[in-house]
Amino acid sequence: MIAALTLIPTRADSVIEVSELGAVLEALSESDTRFLLGFLLEAGANVLLFMPFGTALSLRGLSIGKTAGYGFLLSVAVEGVQWLVIPGRTTSLDDVLLNTLGAVVGHALLTSLMPMRGR
Repeated sequence: MIAALTLIPTRADSVIEVSELGAVLEALSESDTRFLLGFLLEAGANVLLFMPFGTALSLRGLSIGKTAGYGFLLSVAVEGVQWLVIPGRTTSLDDVLLNTLGAVVGHALLTSLMPMRGR
């Protein structure tokens, strides 16, 4: 699923973004609600995209720290492929952070919802 949603070429030029979060702070100060809504939707999509990955790692018995590490590495790999190989994709540090957060949230949600085993 991650590959299907992140590695499909588009018709635009490839872009590297270092910090869209700075633009969010600027939009907050200017009350640019349209930009903020778009950013929140995109951020939420990045988190949701990696939640199943974090859930799967939790089911495999990995710690939340290892899940964060693997989520980070997978996200860096995806962003690297987008930058180097896939035309029209945006490579963003923010995506790496939000994707990693998604893996951690997926792990944490499953861990908190699963009954204790072995009791």
